[in-house]
Amino acid sequence: MRLPRFGKFLDQLQAAGVETKNARGFWGGVTSEGGIVVTSWTDHHDGNERFLIHRPETNHGGLKTAWEVGNIHVGVEVRMILVRQRGDIAKGQHGRTVKDAALLPGNWRVVEMISDREARIEESESPSSLNDVSRPQPQSAVGAS
Repeated sequence: MRLPRFGKFLDQLQAAGVETKNARGFWGGVTSEGGIVVTSWTDHHDGNERFLIHRPETNHGGLKTAWEVGNIHVGVEVRMILVRQRGDIAKGQHGRTVKDAALLPGNWRVVEMISDREARIEESESPSSLNDVSRPQPQSAVGAS
């Protein structure tokens, strides 16, 4: 897997379209166009270029709500920011902090819902821009004619 340069997490959030002036408490978000941005730790891969993503505890950027209303589901395409931790806290332990981050090119697709709090994503084979079919719609638009 070829990685872009790592830089400030805030810069990566903003480059992905998440509107914020501070990265504190953010684990992704929903862009003004309805696109979903998620994060995964560098050590949350499965060895097959798939990464685990988790529903955040707080709703900074609207990502928790996107999970709760079902906008994170198998087949949906997202942008992914890969984060490296500061220090050496074991996978799955609380207390990790972000050292730096890289917005990965292209889109990623949810391929497995492990639970209502965890999913697995892989790089999408579709073009790098989200299309209307795969882009999650705001909850108010779901089912509307």
